[in-house]
Amino acid sequence: MHIYARINKETMRCIREKKAVSFDYVTRMTKFPEAKVTQWEDEASGKFPTINQAKALAKCYRIPFAGLYMNFSDINVKHLPQMRNLRTLPDASVDNSALNLAIADILSARELLIESKKALKETIPAFSISINEGDDVSLWARTIRNELGLTSEVQYKCPSARQLYLLIRNATEEAGVFVHCFTGIDTEIVRGFAIYDDVLPMIGLNNEDRYPAKTFSIIHELVHLIKRSSAVCNEMMSSFSAQKEEVFCNAVAGEVLVPKANLLKQLGSYTADEIDLDMVETIAAKFSVSKEVVCRRLLDTKKISQAHYSSLMATIRTAFENEREQMREYRRITGKTIPRNISREAIDQNSSSLCKTFYHGFREGYFDKQDVARYLGVKQNHIDKFMWEVSKW
Repeated sequence: MHIYARINKETMRCIREKKAVSFDYVTRMTKFPEAKVTQWEDEASGKFPTINQAKALAKCYRIPFAGLYMNFSDINVKHLPQMRNLRTLPDASVDNSALNLAIADILSARELLIESKKALKETIPAFSISINEGDDVSLWARTIRNELGLTSEVQYKCPSARQLYLLIRNATEEAGVFVHCFTGIDTEIVRGFAIYDDVLPMIGLNNEDRYPAKTFSIIHELVHLIKRSSAVCNEMMSSFSAQKEEVFCNAVAGEVLVPKANLLKQLGSYTADEIDLDMVETIAAKFSVSKEVVCRRLLDTKKISQAHYSSLMATIRTAFENEREQMREYRRITGKTIPRNISREAIDQNSSSLCKTFYHGFREGYFDKQDVARYLGVKQNHIDKFMWEVSKW
């Protein structure tokens, strides 16, 4: 016997439309035929989804299940902002439903932060970074490093790429930007996006990216925001993009993370022929960045040729694929998986500002464990460890 969910059909339709989710995406994620979903949205059809089907739809639209029963006017679904698409994609007809949901998630998380800060009487920092002196990459990079407090000493003391990511994310948020990760999209489709606003402009990062890539994306998207620009991006390394602004953002991010003067000091008297993968790995560890970024900087500073660069990058990609294959084979043979650190994952994915506001609100009684667990999408037994780590900030 099926138990049907007497959901608000208008609400279900309006949520899908306002979040710009296609029927193709819904079908792909839920396996429900378009005709069936259309009937559930049609107030004249008399057809309703079962409880489990409605829950699957709510999960697809990334809303609480109870939201499907509410009046749409009582649900705060933000309009998607206008953004320039600066991605380089082989298929121009890519379905942007997952991207639209990711943008909606970032907008919702930012709204939660603003409302919570107001309730807790916390100050919302103003975004005031401004660079008007043309497109001098060195000047932009120097200004950004100064604004973020990223000195060579601070960077070299970072014990890992994760710590540099957290340091730069926190410094960027202290400068008045909301930095938050999104899920559900391949990194080749979207690596990051910038949404400009006078109050708490936003940077979205792909949570599937590695720490060095996310760090690079923060700086890349920050350049867009300083230009008071909103954009969605997927190519964070190329100097050959057809998009002039993307080339500039990549160049500034590279100079911020691996300044030319500092790179030359690390190279010393080594010639191009002596620069091998071991040296690249050593420099990457020194700056807490990826080997790909180091190779890019070596090429951009003319320390290696295009052919040398291509060779190093091919070796890095091969090594990465081999490592992934070895891990897959190890898991297949042993049945073992790497234990997850849920509280750390929550900290890495969520805005530093939001994490600190959760901690403050929890101590003040504004949030309870259930609230924080629900917002973070984790079980309550992970909250104590989450709070303990945030308390050390």
